[in-house]
Amino acid sequence: MALNGNTKEEIIWNFLKSKIGNDYGAAGLMGNLYAESGLNQKNLENLCEKRLKEVGKTYCTDEAYTSAVDTGKISREEFLNPLPGKQYGYGLAQWTSTGRKAGLYDLVKSKGVSIGDLEAQLEFLVKELSTSYKSVLSVLKTATSVKAASDKVLTGFECPTDQSNAIKEKRAEYGQEYYKKYSGVNNISMQNGG
Repeated sequence: MALNGNTKEEIIWNFLKSKIGNDYGAAGLMGNLYAESGLNQKNLENLCEKRLKEVGKTYCTDEAYTSAVDTGKISREEFLNPLPGKQYGYGLAQWTSTGRKAGLYDLVKSKGVSIGDLEAQLEFLVKELSTSYKSVLSVLKTATSVKAASDKVLTGFECPTDQSNAIKEKRAEYGQEYYKKYSGVNNISMQNGG
């Protein structure tokens, strides 16, 4: 699927909306992605950047790390566990566990694209939702509020350590902003100067 939109934010919205078919669901998911990565598909977890720098690695920034994975300087095994016995998030959804990161790695390598490729990451996100997280996808497709969709993504897909009400509210607020900005707007038809 070709990506459509004038900004990364609009591209992500259009992709998610086309796959989910529900503005509340797309907004709830997008709010969580924003909380996880700032919608930066090359985002390496900040703690990992710090730890890599402490051990003298030169690839301790988002761009340098992404490039090192792409060129093979960072092996598949090191991508899955950047430091011995440690797991850190990477990408749009901050994939962290070795199984989920392996799926992302294998997909981008099979496509011959960067680990930081936005389209590949969006495809992988939807693949995960369609296979391993069907209950989350079901809620996204049928949600009647951004909050309901956002809470399900937080507790059933992202699963951070902190799932407090304050975190739920903040992520739902992010999602609500995307809902206000894009709901009911056919952005795909606006892609070429509309």
